[in-house]
Amino acid sequence: MTAHEEARATTSLVVYEPPAVLNVQQAERRYELPRTGAVFVRQAWGSGDTGAAQWPAGVELAKLIDSEGPERWRGKRVLEISAGGGAVVAIALMRAGATVVATDADAEALKLHEENARANIEPDVFASRYRGALVLRWGDDPAAAISALGGSPDVVVASDVAYPGTRDAWPAFARTLVAVGAGARMLYGHASRYEAVDRRFFRVLREGGVRAERVVDKGSVAGVGLFELVVGS
Repeated sequence: MTAHEEARATTSLVVYEPPAVLNVQQAERRYELPRTGAVFVRQAWGSGDTGAAQWPAGVELAKLIDSEGPERWRGKRVLEISAGGGAVVAIALMRAGATVVATDADAEALKLHEENARANIEPDVFASRYRGALVLRWGDDPAAAISALGGSPDVVVASDVAYPGTRDAWPAFARTLVAVGAGARMLYGHASRYEAVDRRFFRVLREGGVRAERVVDKGSVAGVGLFELVVGS
């Protein structure tokens, strides 16, 4: 993506504001996936960490995965980066036939992720397709996660990581994508909050060897875009 294209992509996304803060902060939430229906997740608002909740870009990414279905996802090994606790993406992946390893820097968020995933998937399917929830900080060696997955991922997914408070760690995020994403399809759900933050985030990724190839889907929520990321210049 050129600098001009980057500017067009990011400025086309409006500042994201949750439709109803009180709804977002509910202890339990229901989401509807287009093909497989309802997902119920528990949130841990008040824990002080963003990973304790399900954020909109992850929901939009889950809807895309669910709509693509088993024809696209059956048998795929998928690594989720910065999964958080909501697990809607992992649930959509397993319903579509993929195997999943979830990673995050927050061990408590991962416990919630596993709990939510287990609650929405048939026990035998969960046992065969949920390969673990492992602590992985951006920039750390991903070998354990790749081993748990059974080999290099076919697909890498992530969403809602571009917060102003995380900007110093964005180069490490890019290094993680490079380490796990060569040869893989990478999907990223992005919630646009501030244009300057968006531009800097995509610039840091590009400088780290990851480019935003194209917008996959604009999403149904204002300010949310779904991107394919590609390792290499």
